Amino acid sequence: MPVLRAVSGALEDGQRRGSVYGGGLLVFEKVPPMVELCAYADGLIREAFETGDPVRAQFELGRDEYLSRVEALQRRFRGDGTARELFLAALGHAGVDLRRTFWDWLYLRVSPHGDEHAGRRTAGLGFHRDTWSSDMYAQTNWWAPIYPITAGRTVAFYPAYWEKPLKNASREWDLEEIRAGTSSAPVVPGPTEAVDTASELRPVIEPGDLLLFSGAHLHASVPNTTGLARFSVEVRTVDAGDSADGRGAPNVDGEAPRVASGWFRHVEDGTPYPRSRRVRPRNAV
Repeated sequence: MPVLRAVSGALEDGQRRGSVYGGGLLVFEKVPPMVELCAYADGLIREAFETGDPVRAQFELGRDEYLSRVEALQRRFRGDGTARELFLAALGHAGVDLRRTFWDWLYLRVSPHGDEHAGRRTAGLGFHRDTWSSDMYAQTNWWAPIYPITAGRTVAFYPAYWEKPLKNASREWDLEEIRAGTSSAPVVPGPTEAVDTASELRPVIEPGDLLLFSGAHLHASVPNTTGLARFSVEVRTVDAGDSADGRGAPNVDGEAPRVASGWFRHVEDGTPYPRSRRVRPRNAV
């Protein structure tokens, strides 16, 4: 069963990718550019909410005002050049070969306490594998908290499902139809059978740490009832060489109707991911 492992410094690029494709959950500890990014993001967040206590800002603002500020903050963060360069530096520090790496976008996720301030941009994500929607098995996910977190304010993994199929709605889920307004499907395809949560793992890492895992892992947002909002940053990357050669995590249950190669661009020059790239074929389930 996959386990959580702490890493100090960089891992050789191939070793890191192989570990993740095998189900490893890696925590790169105290990554200097991530420490700097947390401090930088803290300034943007405080400015956006006009408060000295960002994790409690929801209690100072009405729902509509809070959600409006979240949306403006996320839009600003996504286009922020400093945040982008710091995160790229963090990837480089972890040993990523940026020349062969594509990503989607840098996302600042806000998870407020309770349901009162839940909205399209603040709702938690239920059980899912990213590969149910992307169909890219060389995809890896990077996640980091901006402020200290607890087991009640993090992301949960279910490693027992790494090699165990789970019935899901991936076959009927299509982002292009959602964007076109012709589908009422949820933001991510979810399971269509009950999930056994006995293997649940809730990593608690520090600001400045960077969690790396395969997009094929079953995971979910932990429902936040802690009284404090969770702010975290995330991005998904694809190694072009591995994807082209069919290397990646196993597909035990994904049936996505198309490969989401159009989501990804080169981290350095913005070149779109080549749609002709061969990806890992589906395994028989």
